[in-house]
Amino acid sequence: MRAFGIDLTGSEKRASGVALLEDYRIVYTRRVKSDNEMISLAINAGVGVISIDSPLSLPEDSSKIYRECELTLKRRGIGVYWCLLPSMKALTTRGIGLAGELRRLESLHYFPGYTVIESYPGAAQDLLGVPRKNKGLEALREGLKDFGIVGNLDISHDELDAVTAAIVGLLYLRGEYEALGCLILPKKGER
Repeated sequence: MRAFGIDLTGSEKRASGVALLEDYRIVYTRRVKSDNEMISLAINAGVGVISIDSPLSLPEDSSKIYRECELTLKRRGIGVYWCLLPSMKALTTRGIGLAGELRRLESLHYFPGYTVIESYPGAAQDLLGVPRKNKGLEALREGLKDFGIVGNLDISHDELDAVTAAIVGLLYLRGEYEALGCLILPKKGER
């Protein structure tokens, strides 16, 4: 099984992390800026799922700045940013656009066979017992190794979060996930 993870930034001016995992082995990671390069890498990787760390939808109630999935995470004690906070609007807009283009290309059968999902590496790390990057990059690297990731983890925090997004993608392909609306989370404690 192969999954492609993207730790998206709010602008093409800043690099996003991407990771390709095959059965929990890192095939490659990179930092890229343009949506076109991410799309090309993702669809040419021959994966079953593309997992994007970004809100991929707007609030169900247009008068609110948060989605029900974010409220559910907050109630469970998992730190989350509302998708329409001023600091999140650009990321949300970019994520929706990137996912839309990937889904459009798949529907045209140019590069068929993948599903696009929304992931949140911070929540996934909490549920999997892997330290978040705010605990230190070395703790995150060790947590990913302990989880079973094989490969070079001496990479940026953007790429480490992309690896985590790809883990969520692999769990999705294995049916070991929980869906909160469009947000895909690992089942607590899955390995």
